[in-house]
Amino acid sequence: MSVELHNRAVVADTHNDLLMAVTARPPQRWASFFRERWLPQLHEGGVNVQVLPVFIDDQYRPEGALRQTLRMIECAHTLAEGNADAVRLCLDGAQIDQALGEDRIALVLALESAPGLDASVELLPTLHR
Repeated sequence: MSVELHNRAVVADTHNDLLMAVTARPPQRWASFFRERWLPQLHEGGVNVQVLPVFIDDQYRPEGALRQTLRMIECAHTLAEGNADAVRLCLDGAQIDQALGEDRIALVLALESAPGLDASVELLPTLHR
């Protein structure tokens, strides 16, 4: 019964540090590394929605925090574009619904503490774009 319920449900993993692992690779490997290493795990787990925290390790703080934040956001776009048949980067609920309707995994970015912005909240729309 529980496997059947799992298969019928929308499964959301609300925290996975895969962006940290992917951005540790050279940028030209981001999409393929995600496809080879992470996509099979997401499929096996039946994950439909994957939240991707943009978390900045201490090694990048404070001077490199904004740069690493932007690298991680770019990484998410790159791996989504390089695996468009399987995933979609979503900005709102309608896009999540569309991705699920197309049998793709919905990827959602989440800023975790945003050390690259600090008190510069006026930059949030820039990160959203």
